[in-house]
Amino acid sequence: MADLTKEEVKSLGRAVGLELEEPHLSEVTYNINALKELLDDLNPPGLDQVEPLPIIHPYQKLDRE
Repeated sequence: MADLTKEEVKSLGRAVGLELEEPHLSEVTYNINALKELLDDLNPPGLDQVEPLPIIHPYQKLDRE
């Protein structure tokens, strides 16, 4: 899988409410790409057969009106 660009990382940051600017943008981009590379090495057999589950924060408030 190709490395993420700085613009892609900046866009991902915005999606979660973070405004990443230099020099942090370069550092975060490097770290995310390094993490992606390590995770690519972890590929247990059958992982692609597992259905993903939605992530629900245990303290998420629900509107019950």
